[in-house]
Amino acid sequence: NGPNAPDLAFQELDKQLIVYISNKKSNDAGNNLYEKYSEYDPNIPNPDNLPHNDRNDSLYRFEGYQIFQLKDATVGASELYDNSRARLVVQCDIKNGVSKLVNWTYDAELGGNKGQVMVKGNDAGIFHSCVLTEDQFPLTTFTSLINHKQYYYTAVAYGYNQYKPYQPDSLDK
Repeated sequence: NGPNAPDLAFQELDKQLIVYISNKKSNDAGNNLYEKYSEYDPNIPNPDNLPHNDRNDSLYRFEGYQIFQLKDATVGASELYDNSRARLVVQCDIKNGVSKLVNWTYDAELGGNKGQVMVKGNDAGIFHSCVLTEDQFPLTTFTSLINHKQYYYTAVAYGYNQYKPYQPDSLDK
């Protein structure tokens, strides 16, 4: 299912927005209170004959945040990776050597797994505030934020697990 998205709060200044990322309220943070998301995946194989210290890691854990500017209020979650509808403006992740996350799904037409890059992380650590100064959907070539204009943003929290290195010739369905 993944970690619940954080709350975003905005402070408006002259031609800039300060964004505050939080998920500390126990009623709102759900499964990612204090960024402690951890979820068991029953689909990760763990054969009984493996010694305990060789078992595959069956847990997805919190890894980071992405914030997208949306073109307008009608943009839905399924459109976040459509550059004509949403654009990534902020990305932060745990500093742990993990920087690129790819989701692999079996494609029957291809007869193999198809990858989609979901995160190109900077592996620089989590932060909880940042400043935005540019409009990703400007009406002119002028990209600075405009005072008193309505902007739309959404946030995603994501988890990570790599229980084994991906091998393209493996046809896990």
